[in-house]
Amino acid sequence: MSVTSRVRSRRRRPKLRITFRPVAVAGLAALAASVIAGCGGSSRGGAAAASGSASPSASVLAGGSCKSSSATKITFWAWVPGIARAVNEFNKTHSSICVTLEDVGAGNPEYVKLTNSLKAGSGAPDVAEVEFDELPSFEVQHQVVDLTKYGANNYKSSFVPWAWQEVSQGSGVYAMPSDSGPMGFYYNAKVLAKYHLSPPATWAQFASEAASVHKKNPSAYLTNFAATDLQWIMSLMAQYNAFPFSYTGGSHVTINWTGARQMAFASYWQNMLSKHELTAVADVAAEQFADMDKGINVSWLSSAWGPSYFAPDAKSSVGQWRAAPLPQWTAGANVAANWGGSTYPVFTQSKHPAQAAQFAEWLCANQASWEIVKTPPSSLFPTYVPLLNNPSFKHLKYPPSGSSSPNVVFTGAAPKVSTVQWPPFMTYALTQAATTFAGVANGKETLQQAFRTFQGQLVKYAKQQGFSVST
Repeated sequence: MSVTSRVRSRRRRPKLRITFRPVAVAGLAALAASVIAGCGGSSRGGAAAASGSASPSASVLAGGSCKSSSATKITFWAWVPGIARAVNEFNKTHSSICVTLEDVGAGNPEYVKLTNSLKAGSGAPDVAEVEFDELPSFEVQHQVVDLTKYGANNYKSSFVPWAWQEVSQGSGVYAMPSDSGPMGFYYNAKVLAKYHLSPPATWAQFASEAASVHKKNPSAYLTNFAATDLQWIMSLMAQYNAFPFSYTGGSHVTINWTGARQMAFASYWQNMLSKHELTAVADVAAEQFADMDKGINVSWLSSAWGPSYFAPDAKSSVGQWRAAPLPQWTAGANVAANWGGSTYPVFTQSKHPAQAAQFAEWLCANQASWEIVKTPPSSLFPTYVPLLNNPSFKHLKYPPSGSSSPNVVFTGAAPKVSTVQWPPFMTYALTQAATTFAGVANGKETLQQAFRTFQGQLVKYAKQQGFSVST
């Protein structure tokens, strides 16, 4: 599997160049629409697709024929590789409902088409894959169904608390949570031992080891710092209790990239970057995986999906990789972080919300579904507690990790993730970050400078969209 296809299956959006049109403060129904529509170009779909004059062609992957001609027909958009297997199983076991799966593009291509369809009043699916950080953009426009009326709360205890909270606002539940990416310190045990080091228990020890590795071998580094990967940075910020957003719905948002904790976080990482003790290679990239395999990078601050993503590129280092918990800011603490994951909302345009909700609930809260999507090529890491607690899942093997079981570490971290509040304009933030943080990656600006610039850009943008902003 190529790096590109692995990025798609991790639910990471393609990098797009997007031009956004400011809107007046004319009411919340229009606030977030321009945030994820109004694209000026796309690396996948092209300008026509982004502008709405054309759209990514849908690939029908499952559900082409129903068991019963009288079955209620549901349309489902998703891009997870191999999820058609779960759709086929649902159709096989639910004769009164027939789900048709379409892949209209991963990340932004899907969001653009979805937003255009919702604005037009037709063409949207009943259910779609939406990342945790994108869900508020649809909630603020009242485009997703409150699933509590269809029994969603019956499944609350089946999910780790943070995931359930991130699909909820007030008493409402606006999507079913699915996969996630609790983070850990994934390292080459053989190479780390060569430097007479052990997995760092604290971030202070991490910094010390970064200096030690590079001093002993100027061509080697403890790890990389993915400056242009905003989701990765924000995941680590959340573990430091420095998450830069607060949003609970409505027209008010807090944006804070320049507070004391945020700047202390930036200073910690910039200190190592300035000393060239870390590489600035992008994450989940061929160059990064090559560096890991060659021992240039000794470790990876990775998500639970990391071992399966690295597997095709691990050659000389196969069997040497192990997982350890993330370092802690306070010795003895046990604070986790999450990087990635998707949800499955039902859209208000659906003519069959009850049946759509039944499918979303089965897909995310049913052992039969998880037995399918936990396996390749999907390889989803669950927020679903029964699977997290399953010994066979905890002890799954991955070639880079040899006889070890990295999921023991990642399943241990999964329930310890803190809930975060995503703003309703993450598409803009992610797109802008690629430019704003580029100078950090090439050494032309500091992380502190990028944080200050980003703060101004986001505040300006949020106000243009009609939000009141606290900083």
